[in-house]
Amino acid sequence: MTPEIRSQIEALAEARRALIDSLGEGPIGLAWCEQHTEIADQVVRLLQQGLRERFDGAPALAIVATGGYGRSELAPYSDIDLTILPAESAEESVDEPVRQLFQDIHTAFGTLLKMKVGYAYRLLSDLPGLDPVSRSGLMDARLVAGSPRIFQRLQTAFWERFPIGEFLLAKLAEREECFKQTHDTPLVVEPHLKEGAGGLRCRHTATWLRLTIGERQTPSSEAYDHLIGIRNLLHKVSGKLQDRLSRARQAEIADALGQEMYAMMRGVTEAGLALHEEYRQARERLQEARIPLSDGVEAIRGEARLRGDLDAGRAAVGIAVATELGLRVAELPPYDTGRVSGPEALFAISQGEPTLRNLDRCGLLALILPELTDCRTLLSRDSIHTYTVFEHTMQLVRRLDGLAPGDFYGDLKAASGNLEPLYLAALLHDVGKIRPEEDHSVVSEHLARAVCERWGLSPGMRDLVVWLVREHLTMEIFLRLRDVGSPETIREFAALVQDEERLSLLTLLTYADTNAVSESLWTPAQDTFLRQLYRATADHLQAGAPETRPDPAAHRRRLRKELQSADIDDERLQAFLASLPAPYLASVAPEALRRHMEYAQKARAGVPTAKIEPRPSVGASSLTICAPDSPALLSRVLGVIYALDLRVHEIRVYTTSDEAPVALDSFLVSFGNRPLPEATARALEREMLAMLRGEKSVPELLEANGKDPQRKQQLFTYTYRPGTPGLLEVRAPRGRGMAYRLSRLIAEQGWNIVTARVGQWAGNAAAAFYIVGRGAEGPSAAEVDAALQVRL
Repeated sequence: MTPEIRSQIEALAEARRALIDSLGEGPIGLAWCEQHTEIADQVVRLLQQGLRERFDGAPALAIVATGGYGRSELAPYSDIDLTILPAESAEESVDEPVRQLFQDIHTAFGTLLKMKVGYAYRLLSDLPGLDPVSRSGLMDARLVAGSPRIFQRLQTAFWERFPIGEFLLAKLAEREECFKQTHDTPLVVEPHLKEGAGGLRCRHTATWLRLTIGERQTPSSEAYDHLIGIRNLLHKVSGKLQDRLSRARQAEIADALGQEMYAMMRGVTEAGLALHEEYRQARERLQEARIPLSDGVEAIRGEARLRGDLDAGRAAVGIAVATELGLRVAELPPYDTGRVSGPEALFAISQGEPTLRNLDRCGLLALILPELTDCRTLLSRDSIHTYTVFEHTMQLVRRLDGLAPGDFYGDLKAASGNLEPLYLAALLHDVGKIRPEEDHSVVSEHLARAVCERWGLSPGMRDLVVWLVREHLTMEIFLRLRDVGSPETIREFAALVQDEERLSLLTLLTYADTNAVSESLWTPAQDTFLRQLYRATADHLQAGAPETRPDPAAHRRRLRKELQSADIDDERLQAFLASLPAPYLASVAPEALRRHMEYAQKARAGVPTAKIEPRPSVGASSLTICAPDSPALLSRVLGVIYALDLRVHEIRVYTTSDEAPVALDSFLVSFGNRPLPEATARALEREMLAMLRGEKSVPELLEANGKDPQRKQQLFTYTYRPGTPGLLEVRAPRGRGMAYRLSRLIAEQGWNIVTARVGQWAGNAAAAFYIVGRGAEGPSAAEVDAALQVRL
């Protein structure tokens, strides 16, 4: 930038400041914006002139204003949006001029005029891949400086193969999202003048919709000019880009206009109603006009019609748009085609259940995903399922659709960005059940891979979809059968998911899949465990946590420090802490530790404790047992719980390591997936204490409640993974006595249970026991096989 050009731009910057200062003394609406825009245009033309002088002739460039700048509607603190286009994509002679131009733009607008500037360097070949926001910006494009020929080529290329359907869908969704973020009616006290209902964006969107369907842009209205003026004044009194018209700013603007505030706001509201009506009428025109929604799909008088010769993927996009617009969908005429444009099909199926239902109704779903429609009447072999495989999948999608920001799952969905792989995996996760003699996750994985290859999806997309399908049961298994509070569990699960994108999508798929099986399968406890597993795994992935085991000494120091101010003898506290294992120390809260010390002291004096506390957030109650340790104690405790027909969700078993070992065990139990009623809780405490004191035996309690104390546990399948501790996972017929009977069997072998999870899986009972032998190691696989008497 030469000193002469810099001096001229500094003069324009002063003229801009004077124009803003004078705002309110003359026109405040579009006429003022045109003056402001002209100043910016002069700056751009000066920069183009300097570029021509420096590089000995005019570079083959077009400098184009887009967005609000393109509409000549620059408010006092609007951004400057520019697009730079070269004559040819391979013309290297423009590289240095473009770099110099970008530098000059930053200096001129950012430093001298104090305006925020955004720019894009585009080639004509970039146009087909533009996002909807960039497309709408270019719909308002205006040549400011440079080659008219290049600009004309831009406009011609822009409308060639314009994705009408996808653009309409995106703009309507964008408007609805803005209404959610601001307000969905103009009748509000503090309106958002740009994005809210009745704001300037309603007019902009109405214009984009009309242009897209081939209609002319309507002239600006008095209402639009009025809101432009009010927004200009809001910028001036705020001294910054500000679009929400607060009560305080309303008073300032009314004073500047010499009007009574409520009268002024009545005019703002009436203008908002008029602009919102423009948007509504534009949407109605979509119902009436003849619109090519996609290749092979056309809207005619409110009905989406398909040609017989079409690409099924692109036609699916048209049906997605028709669904969003509320159009009727005609039945597909019979035809035979093998063409499916995968990216378009992927976009369509990710638009949710209403689109999928319409795709199914018109026959397109059978063309793009016959693997799913083949399962329409297929019954799942798991008795817990309410629907056929096809309808279960649709119910799953319905639950994904219903997740909205404001709760854990809705926020997770909103933050996940690209949901297309999630929806495709959801549609394919159970299609493998068509071959019931095989593992359906494995069959579904192979079918999903075939679909991705048939659709021509990218390797990254393919791998993510296939992984989600293969692992769609894994997180649920972890929830029901693993100790999600264990660092070992978190490390194992983090190694499986590998990154946060997979973790988020698998969490959403797990939640929706389980809820779509039946109304009773998802419990508050499951919900709590899922959130706990997600958060702990996300923290592990973010921190890149090293593979270390809990440090008992560090936890003892933490607990001792936190309890120093409490009325506890420090020597007794240290001795108690020294007797406890690392998993207990890592999970216990200081206040709970204080109570447990008292329980342990009573237990050593021969007084056992059975304490029940409701936990409504997980739909269960916690049961704490503290008593002198003895063989098969856990089995006896579980026998009492079984005798009262209560459900066990989680078991944690700790034993002190001092001369008089004390068992300090905790259980999560429920009555019909809710906390224990008061009378049931008192009965459990009473019967538990009677057992712990030796006043009643477990066989007596079981017989008194009509249960066979000698009943053997029937097993379907089991797996065992040796380790420290070993992990025994069991599948068995449904029944609440499984935990008792298996713990009795384990105790008979002289093994100890460290932690256990008990639940249901695929309509059957399931449990996971973390067990150790006489040392820290779990028993060998051969010992487990012999104990369970399983024929391998």
